[in-house]
Amino acid sequence: MNVAAAIAASAALVAVLAGALSRRLSLAPGWRDQHRFSLVAFSAAAYAVCNLATTLGLPDPIVTLTSRFQVASALVHFWAWFGYSETFAGLKPGRWQHAASRAFLLLAALALIPGVVFTYDVVSHEVPAFGAVYRDALPTTFGYAVFAVLLGASLVTWWRFVRAWRAGIRHAGVHAAAFGTLILFGLNDAFATTGRFPTPYLLDTGFIVPIVAVYWTITVRFSDNARALQSMRARLEELVDTRTHALAEAQAALHQSEKLAALGRFATAVAHEIRDPAAVITTNLRLLEDGLRRADGSGHEGRDAIADALAALERLGTLVRALADAGGAAAAEPGGRAVVADVVRASVSHARIRAGDRIRILEEIPAGLSVRARPESVAHVLGNLLANAADAVPEGRAGRVEVRAERRGGAVRITVSDDGAGMPPDVLRRAFEPFFSTKRDGRGRGLGLAISRGVVEGSGGALWLESEPGKGTRAVLELPELGG
Repeated sequence: MNVAAAIAASAALVAVLAGALSRRLSLAPGWRDQHRFSLVAFSAAAYAVCNLATTLGLPDPIVTLTSRFQVASALVHFWAWFGYSETFAGLKPGRWQHAASRAFLLLAALALIPGVVFTYDVVSHEVPAFGAVYRDALPTTFGYAVFAVLLGASLVTWWRFVRAWRAGIRHAGVHAAAFGTLILFGLNDAFATTGRFPTPYLLDTGFIVPIVAVYWTITVRFSDNARALQSMRARLEELVDTRTHALAEAQAALHQSEKLAALGRFATAVAHEIRDPAAVITTNLRLLEDGLRRADGSGHEGRDAIADALAALERLGTLVRALADAGGAAAAEPGGRAVVADVVRASVSHARIRAGDRIRILEEIPAGLSVRARPESVAHVLGNLLANAADAVPEGRAGRVEVRAERRGGAVRITVSDDGAGMPPDVLRRAFEPFFSTKRDGRGRGLGLAISRGVVEGSGGALWLESEPGKGTRAVLELPELGG
């Protein structure tokens, strides 16, 4: 085997491998364009195999036969490049492109017919540098016209790549340069065919140049896709972690809500069980007290004991009512929709009546805010916070309470601020403990903040206090925002 035959065989092997890889890539999502490029590679391999017949001293009939297949392969090759360049440049084929594509395939079929593109004569020219003698079938007049069509198609394809490069399409410059090299190799073969120039045929090698260029861009594209996939994987893992954390929080909130609901039902039942016997005892004590009053001046100690018992029962009744109210709020099912402005307006209205003229209550609530919670639950929590804020202002001076609301990253934050006495750190730490209260007049039962926090957390929100002695207290309520 001479050098020319070795070059042709090597080019055919490279083209077959490239075609097989492109065909496999074309089956992957996002790589559909490689289907047409696999035809580019396979047709280049067929051309190179046919070129072997021109250098191995085969009989004339075989030379003319392989020459016909070689031209047909070249036509299919440039037809495939034509379609690939359209996809690469993002062109939408029109009627003339479809007509040209069909014409190429028709010419490829005609080239296989004996006597259409080549005569039955064979001519030779020697290339001493390669130690080879090329034997070529002599083209017909129609054959020269086919060669002109191939040259025109290659120039159109090259120009598409140039325009894509000027338009800023990535790797278009590499395509244009490689395809320009292919055209130069084709011109070399055209001159060599005349026999006046002792140069070897280079088109089979020329076909490989743009194939190698395309595969260089494929490696870059594959690398970019791998990096993008890795980045997407990292983002997906982060998203899964975030969603898992959110799910765990939701499950914890649901568990807390279920515990709170059970506690609420228990508190309501206890309050109900205590209320009726306490009412009977109170009634009987009052009857006994009335009987002792009607007695003539005796039984002072008995009347005092009855008075103490009635006072204790009154405190017990107040505690039962507070427990029943708290239990009702705790037992309410989570969910629902509360319009912040409406709930705050109603809560502030009740708080103003309770606080009187000494406490000035201001509100600043933007319109359009809604939260995922039941209105009665939000009203219960706000009522407790407003009552605590008003009670925090020392007797003997006017006070100021402000209620504000704002959006904060998918949540609505409602703050209730007062200019009262504030709380020292040890009291602030215990503020949410059940039955812990700092109110000296016996009004506080220590259930308001504890139940309020449970209600808020059961709705997926949060409640905390910020306070400093002498500078007032700020209660912060956050609930998930409900759009639409």
